[in-house]
Amino acid sequence: MNKIYFRYIIYLFVISFTLLIGNQKTCKACNKDLSAQYLIHKGNYYHHTCYDKYIQIYCDQCGKKIDGSYNTSKDKNYHKTCYQQFIQKRCEECSDIISGIYTIHEEKEYHESCYVEYILPKCDVCHQPVEDKYIKDFWGNYYHAYHDKKMPSCDNCNRLICSPLTNGGYSINSNRFVCNLCKPEVINNKFQLRKVLNNVLDILKTVGVVNLPTDLPITLIDSREELIRMSGNRLGNIQGYTNYEESSMAGRIIDQKYHIYILSNLQEEIFKAVLAHELFHVYLFQNKLDLRSDIREGFCNLGSNLIYQHYGSELSKYRIKMMNESMDPDYGIGYKNMKEKLDDIGWKRLLKKLPRF
Repeated sequence: MNKIYFRYIIYLFVISFTLLIGNQKTCKACNKDLSAQYLIHKGNYYHHTCYDKYIQIYCDQCGKKIDGSYNTSKDKNYHKTCYQQFIQKRCEECSDIISGIYTIHEEKEYHESCYVEYILPKCDVCHQPVEDKYIKDFWGNYYHAYHDKKMPSCDNCNRLICSPLTNGGYSINSNRFVCNLCKPEVINNKFQLRKVLNNVLDILKTVGVVNLPTDLPITLIDSREELIRMSGNRLGNIQGYTNYEESSMAGRIIDQKYHIYILSNLQEEIFKAVLAHELFHVYLFQNKLDLRSDIREGFCNLGSNLIYQHYGSELSKYRIKMMNESMDPDYGIGYKNMKEKLDDIGWKRLLKKLPRF
């Protein structure tokens, strides 16, 4: 009886030992046996130290353990608070967190609303943000393109005539418009003409254009259409015209008469530039120079350029810019060709060679 009991004890021990060895857990990281407390992660078992070393996620900002939910960015992990404080995009304007769609401008990031409100240029006419097509004029004004179709522009400076840009303006025969910035310096009565003529003649003398008549009749014309009709000019932006008549006897010219017509209400520098252009026509008539149209008008535009360079104001710079950008065969391309010759050989030689052009 005792022998049987002893054998039973031995069998029970062997079975218990086998069960214990069969259920022994090992650490997934170091492959060593687990004892006491351990951690389970995704069905695998780990020592606490192995889990902390190989599995535990740490914040790449503060270096501390991450428990619970977290943010990732560019393969790095962050506590939610660390991510919001140090990593998440912030608006360059208001410094608040950017959590949705945003705008990048000059490598800086903005809320869409902040970009529209503070960064987008504002229309100088209506003061609203300019988000679509816009125009930036020579004077630095930004405005929606549609304003250009609804408002008149100044005959002189080409600014849109409105209260914000020019403090208003006035019309001439409802067809031409002058802004209130140019208004104080316009030529609009005959008593101004004598002084203006003498001033222009003095400037032309400095480059060798001399012996021009000093008693030339000058008439101010309000209507551009009337000036076009008188001159027969094909261009709609004509500003001046010189009428020339001569009397001859026995094949000899015994009398020459000139009459210059210029639009009224041109700003003084522009009026003088137009007058210089017409006086160059007089110079050509006096010297019996019948030039090709592009050479003729290009040469006469050198007179306008001379006046603008003499004054050098922002308005004069604007008018020179317009002349340089013109693609008109005579007044634009012809002028630039003559300007190139002038820059190459100077006034004295240009006037001497003019008959051979």
